[in-house]
Amino acid sequence: MIETDIVIIGGGSGGFGAAIRAARADPNARILLLDSMAQLGGTSTVGGVNVWQAGISGPGVHYELYARLAPNAIGIGKIVHLYSKEEPYGFSRIDPNSSYESTLRTAGLAKLDVRRVHFEPDAMAAAMHAMLREAGVEIRYRTRFTDVSVQGRRLVSITVEPLDGGAPYTVRSKLFIDCSGGCHLARAAECSMAFGEEPHDLYGEPSAPDSASPIVNGISQVFRVKPAAEAGVDELPAAACAPEIQDWLATHTPAAHITEYPNGDLCVNVLPTMEGAEFHSMPYPEAQAIAQARMHAHWRRMQTDYGFDRYRFKSMFPLVGIRESHRLVGRYVLREQDVRAGLLCQPQRQEIIALADHALDTHGERTVRGGKLKHLEQPYGIPYNCLLPAEYDNLIAGSRGASFSHIAASSCRLSRTMMALGEAAGEASALALRDGTNYADVDVDAIRERIGIPAFEEKALSVWGIQA
Repeated sequence: MIETDIVIIGGGSGGFGAAIRAARADPNARILLLDSMAQLGGTSTVGGVNVWQAGISGPGVHYELYARLAPNAIGIGKIVHLYSKEEPYGFSRIDPNSSYESTLRTAGLAKLDVRRVHFEPDAMAAAMHAMLREAGVEIRYRTRFTDVSVQGRRLVSITVEPLDGGAPYTVRSKLFIDCSGGCHLARAAECSMAFGEEPHDLYGEPSAPDSASPIVNGISQVFRVKPAAEAGVDELPAAACAPEIQDWLATHTPAAHITEYPNGDLCVNVLPTMEGAEFHSMPYPEAQAIAQARMHAHWRRMQTDYGFDRYRFKSMFPLVGIRESHRLVGRYVLREQDVRAGLLCQPQRQEIIALADHALDTHGERTVRGGKLKHLEQPYGIPYNCLLPAEYDNLIAGSRGASFSHIAASSCRLSRTMMALGEAAGEASALALRDGTNYADVDVDAIRERIGIPAFEEKALSVWGIQA
């Protein structure tokens, strides 16, 4: 039995943000972070999405992470090749003349002016680990929860299993932060959850289909390649030669998003490697094996048809890049209308605890409607109630599995946005501990002030050329 004040499930971007904010806000709090992988960062490190996409990212701890990794393990990427049907890939190389601030904008920019942050995943994970340990957070890797115990409107404890051996044990906590991608803790506690596209009648979203469907964003199996001295191609693994893999290659031309590491290696993110509904319909190991075989086959095509014959395959990332799975149906569900209304017109503007401005961006199959799904008029915010389940008082979410509709989730799922959600959850936890109150009773204005949201809202609007 372990007794703690705050337990955090998941050490991805959201889990890191929650842990660092809670620990710094309350140095005396006992904080335990659990993650099933061997390092922090989740999809943004172990999953190979080693890039922060351009966009408003709020006033959070991402600035400190960038400073810790600069100059050798992180850089700013400039687009050098745009997607076309003939060459279906986008390519960003490190540009030493671009600033970090240039990555905090997408509004009104030509595609070639967009800037992203590229980083070494192991260095990012190490920086996250160091910052949490400095703040006094206890981290247990290769550990996952298997069960949850509840009493009335409160979670009491979770059962935890070490993946590398050892007996399961119980963790009792005052507060629980669910930063797992699919809000697995909330789901295990039987909170209301959603999966797939909602029908138009449910939330009145303009682009929603008439009927619900199990469609979710496609997944990516990301891999890394390295420069080669001579032209050539890699040998195909046997699995990639299988008829079903070659049939997939013959009938699919996915887009590759390629980013350069500071050392000259390339990160290759193929969109999508597999449709989301297909991936979630089978056991994870089986789906990942198919995805990896597809990527070996697709990489051969990139070498032979798209001019990447002076690179060689280096490694597959061990975690599949999942963009969407189960989502909490919380006290407030962020909808397409909120995303499109933006900061100036959102009905819950005074409760916003994170900002975003990424386009509505689905990958793979879809039945949503409308030709301007990606278009936004201004940045928008995510209200605090999107983090809160209706069923429990001491549980809060801080991941892509928070309370978003399928359409809204396609915009606010990026790493720095998830880190901001986690930071809000961490600040809320420190305030709840201090005041001995429930998450729903925490002063949202205090969370906003601690994070610095009010002043940053004006900056976000000014970036878009909008006056409040």
